[in-house]
Amino acid sequence: MTETRVRPERPGDQPGGTAGPGDPTALMVAGTAERLIRLWAGRTELYHPGWGRPVRQLGDLLPAQDVEFAAHNPQMVPLLWYPALRHGSRARPVVEVFDHLPAERGPPLPRRQELSRVYSWALASRTAVEWIADRLDGRGLLEVGAGSGYWAWLLRARGLDVLATDVEARTERNGFTDSFRYTEVRPGRAAEDAAAHPGRVLALLWPPHRDPMAAETLRADRGPGLLYLGDRPGGMCADPAFFAEIAAHWRPVSHCPLTLRWLGNRDTATFCTRR
Repeated sequence: MTETRVRPERPGDQPGGTAGPGDPTALMVAGTAERLIRLWAGRTELYHPGWGRPVRQLGDLLPAQDVEFAAHNPQMVPLLWYPALRHGSRARPVVEVFDHLPAERGPPLPRRQELSRVYSWALASRTAVEWIADRLDGRGLLEVGAGSGYWAWLLRARGLDVLATDVEARTERNGFTDSFRYTEVRPGRAAEDAAAHPGRVLALLWPPHRDPMAAETLRADRGPGLLYLGDRPGGMCADPAFFAEIAAHWRPVSHCPLTLRWLGNRDTATFCTRR
């Protein structure tokens, strides 16, 4: 297990987003990070009621490249200090993040729902960004249902060609974000966009639960590959028809070597090609 101690210098920074140092979200991020830094001072692990294994701060459980990336990734500040568990193999680790502390450890932390609405429903890492870049191999990416554009912003910063669309772009009606915008997200309907861009790899990142959007998009898509980051069948993403489409017409060929997710979720990142 890799031990790392890289830390961001200014935990309130919000690069790329609409929040600045005086924004309430930036203040929440900075205040939570500072409180957690004090919590971990002089200790390396904590015990959660009901868990036999101690939890450690997330920054101690990630590979060095992911800690360095997290230090400049607004979603991951203050998550570097959130309690976490690591399991799986050395080659394919799974790191799960608690969104709460034992009751006696102080005020509640911002929970997954709150942070996800500001940033993204999937936790980002450099490992994931580089894995996606390798899978694209120079091809463009179409991300539908892109929400705040958080992942599109990260991937564009890596130099990738990303077209991001969302049916609620440029409106205040999107129920999955808190009106944050990290990069350009164009208005568009997912299935129509997929049909219109057959040369791009399709990305579905946490498609909405019990919604036909993901299945309809797959049926319309004629592109060369599918990047899916989300829960398994029966979980909190898409609907049964979506997973039936994948089983019938797509072949998983690669999984991200690092699974970083909130505790209690089962999301993974998978790249598929057509059968």
